[in-house]
Amino acid sequence: MHIVVLTPVLDDWMAARQLLSLLDSAFAPKADAISILLVDDGSTEQPPAHFGAGPYTCLRNVSVLKLKKNLGNQRAIAVGLCHIAEKITCDAVVVMDSDGEDDANDAVRLVDKLREFNGGENLAPIIFAERTQRSESFVFRLGYLGYRMLHYVLTGRGIRFGNFSIIPRARLVGLTVEPMIWNHYAATVVGGRLPLGTIPTRRAARLDGKSRQGFVRLVIHGLSALSCYNDIIGVRLLLFSSLLLGWSVFGIVAILTLRFFDYFPLPGWTSVLAGILIVFLLQVITLTTNFTMQMISARSVQPFLPARDYSWYVDRVESYPILS
Repeated sequence: MHIVVLTPVLDDWMAARQLLSLLDSAFAPKADAISILLVDDGSTEQPPAHFGAGPYTCLRNVSVLKLKKNLGNQRAIAVGLCHIAEKITCDAVVVMDSDGEDDANDAVRLVDKLREFNGGENLAPIIFAERTQRSESFVFRLGYLGYRMLHYVLTGRGIRFGNFSIIPRARLVGLTVEPMIWNHYAATVVGGRLPLGTIPTRRAARLDGKSRQGFVRLVIHGLSALSCYNDIIGVRLLLFSSLLLGWSVFGIVAILTLRFFDYFPLPGWTSVLAGILIVFLLQVITLTTNFTMQMISARSVQPFLPARDYSWYVDRVESYPILS
């Protein structure tokens, strides 16, 4: 089986270099041929001398796909998948981070899980590494829990995995024509209802340096995932706005009815409350109308198509010779 390992890199060359050795050691007992495609997401640092040279046991090729600018982790993955689908013949693609937090041994487990389909690649799902235990700080885990709750409320779907996964070749071309993969890979698979499976994993320790994923980038990452469910979130917000609209109308009618028929004395602040409800009603109507029109207009706009447009962001491909 020929496996391509796709991993985005942003200046983490020392960690990526160690990851190559770990992948070679992990896959050495297998009969697989492994190619590595690192997507250089606009790094300001150059790879060290003889990067990727080896010697290796099962690594057959190490290439760096250089982008013209920094696109972010998710879009770098999208460009890499499109490049593989168009330029590289393989049986499956393993998507993982280059910092080592995705364990090389778990990459082997993903391949073994795919093998369970006994050559039925056309029926094989995309298999993700599901985190059973997180190693981040308490504040991060608390924020992540809040994000997962918000994600479920807005989309009705839970998510417990990230990029670490294996994609059988039969699913790759379909992914590259999904416009939402430009925003978030995992959310596209879930939102597109593509067949998927999971294996339990633990996050490994970072191989070198410190993470550049600050709070702002994490928030953008979460919003990118939610953007893949625009239609679902839009309908849910529209229903919620309609509910608020109904309660506002009911409150106004109730206050005016009691005031007009004078069933019992009402305090003076009821007129103020009625005025607040009327203002709130007008705001809900305005926001709901604008949001509905935006949803309708968005469906008539030609979306960005990764398989067609990704090449605009590719600078060049550099291959590193493997020492015997």
